[in-house]
Amino acid sequence: MLKGVIPMLPTPFDVNKDIIFDDISSLIENQIEMGAHGISILGLGGESGLLTYDERIAVTEYTIKEVAGRLPIIAGVGAATTEDTCNLANHAASKGISAIMLAPRPIKTQTKSDLIAYFTKVSKAAESIDVMLQNAPEYLGIDLNNELMKHLTDEIKNITYIKSEKPPVSNTIFNLKQTFSKGNIGIFGGQAAVGFFELLESGGTGTIPGCEATSILVKIWDEYEVNKDKKKAMEIFHKVLPFFIFEMQSLEMFIKCTKTVLLQKGIISSNETRFEIELSPVAKSILERHFIQLMEVEEKLKGDQNVK
Repeated sequence: MLKGVIPMLPTPFDVNKDIIFDDISSLIENQIEMGAHGISILGLGGESGLLTYDERIAVTEYTIKEVAGRLPIIAGVGAATTEDTCNLANHAASKGISAIMLAPRPIKTQTKSDLIAYFTKVSKAAESIDVMLQNAPEYLGIDLNNELMKHLTDEIKNITYIKSEKPPVSNTIFNLKQTFSKGNIGIFGGQAAVGFFELLESGGTGTIPGCEATSILVKIWDEYEVNKDKKKAMEIFHKVLPFFIFEMQSLEMFIKCTKTVLLQKGIISSNETRFEIELSPVAKSILERHFIQLMEVEEKLKGDQNVK
């Protein structure tokens, strides 16, 4: 079963808004070096909705080639049409992706029957691999209630994970754990790791955050899950929580901050996005303070590891 810290890679763009594939290679190598337990691509944080169908195919195939079996890969497949979503799901399954992440289409007039038909059809298109349901009502406007998700997991055998981005995290994960008490469904969180500690305390399986602070999140995971040192894990988390809160003020802010931090680290060569957003001078100043704090925490953890 997938578990742990499985960061979402941003999709790097140059000034012409074209994908920088060399930067994807750099991101992958960095995540492996930072101890990630897997890699996620083409989710909301990867600007998947702003990529063409062919670009998504290209990113999927390039990522698989570059990862070369070293880590499991989760790929988002939600698209504008059911046909495209099914084709992306089938392509991911045929090329060796570990699991697809599947969110509902952002159509508020959908009925329960519509949603069941959609998830059934797409899951069947990827029936050889696992499916992760994504519930992100604040971003998509559709809330998958626990009753519906239980029905889907009972009826569709390859739905084995749920990623919930519905606040409050502690209530949501607790209720999901109650609903799926048999323990055969992995429960993931996201939201830039703002609720990571709540997820850990609630018994979550893992998180799909951004990829700009992976070594720190992996250390928190290890202290809590492996070393059973809750106090140490909380101490580290509280040092970086203000940054996660700052960047998660909106999805666009999260993506821009993630790319800016990765650019400052020298991991990618551009922080361009396909949506229009510019950080104000005040925002840039605040982000710079957070960046300095992130680097200090990373260096401290690296030093502690070297001493051991």
